[in-house]
Amino acid sequence: MVGSVFAIPREDSKGVHHVAGSPSSGIAPRDRTALPLGRFIAGPENALAKLAASSVGDQWVRFNPLFISGPAGFGKTHLLHCLLAASQVAYADLRSLWLTGADYARAIANGIDIDSLDEVRDAHRSVDLLMLDGLHELAAKTHAQQELIHTLDYLVASDCQVVITSLSALDELDALLPTLSSRLSRGLQIPIVPPTATTRSVILNELAQQNDVVIPTEVSQRLTSDARRQRSKPLLVHDLCAAITELRCLNTHDGDCPPSAVERIVSRTDSVREVTAKDINKRVAKYFNVTVRELTGDSRRKTVVRARALSVYLIRTLVGSSFQTIGRNLGGRDHSTVMHAFGRAKEWLDDDVGFARAATALGVEFD
Repeated sequence: MVGSVFAIPREDSKGVHHVAGSPSSGIAPRDRTALPLGRFIAGPENALAKLAASSVGDQWVRFNPLFISGPAGFGKTHLLHCLLAASQVAYADLRSLWLTGADYARAIANGIDIDSLDEVRDAHRSVDLLMLDGLHELAAKTHAQQELIHTLDYLVASDCQVVITSLSALDELDALLPTLSSRLSRGLQIPIVPPTATTRSVILNELAQQNDVVIPTEVSQRLTSDARRQRSKPLLVHDLCAAITELRCLNTHDGDCPPSAVERIVSRTDSVREVTAKDINKRVAKYFNVTVRELTGDSRRKTVVRARALSVYLIRTLVGSSFQTIGRNLGGRDHSTVMHAFGRAKEWLDDDVGFARAATALGVEFD
């Protein structure tokens, strides 16, 4: 129901209107961008976002660390921006630092190279709020993971809030050091999923108000309905933003929009994506933090075996390829081997929560 949609509030004249932090906030310049939405709107499907807001607002470090996971485009970084804005409203003298996973790994590597690791540690630990956007980028970087363990220990013990995002859920990041995984599992894990039709309607209205646009009824109906979307990719916030941008260019203050323009706006999101086995292999490999060469090769590492089985399952169910064709797309495997992998995948979908979550996350990208 619409009433259950949660939003991190903005303040008016003296509050935060966008996510650009103060010069001391530590946010990289590329992250100081205006948001399409001044707040994160979460329906029941993303209800845990409300707990994240309370943890950095009125109930500081209630959940620490916060671990937010979800595929690209689902809103993880947007939620971080809104959490930062909310915390800056609540605490005027807040010291914050925003780093991508790649930034963090690079800082640790440079600190080791030029013997300045103590200064790097001080920079990461002399804050009240640390945001690390992209833990999956540390998957193969042992030194960075080890340093992050000690930084987490220091910050949590000092009642400082830590918020971390990742493309994959914690139990799917097999390349993480067990000690780091253990530290992160002590906090709150928040999976982000695409907005439902009800939530999309709220978001669309918010965007229309912000941009002073009246949305034609047909556009609104087709962007907020799931009836036509069984085989198309899920609508994300950036899809709604693109529609609003085009309507704004058409200057539809009265809701009158040429039929050709309506069709152009909605056809971009209604169209069915042509998915190939190569597309699926690439996305599965990225999700499991393995290479395509490993996926199609002879590796029997547990993570690779699971990833390979999921590729088989997705190619079979989404593309409809025969087992012989799937085998050719996975390094020349024979028919019986592929059938066995498909059977294992079906078992894991029923019995393994992590595998089922991976199948859902990747499936919606192609459906």
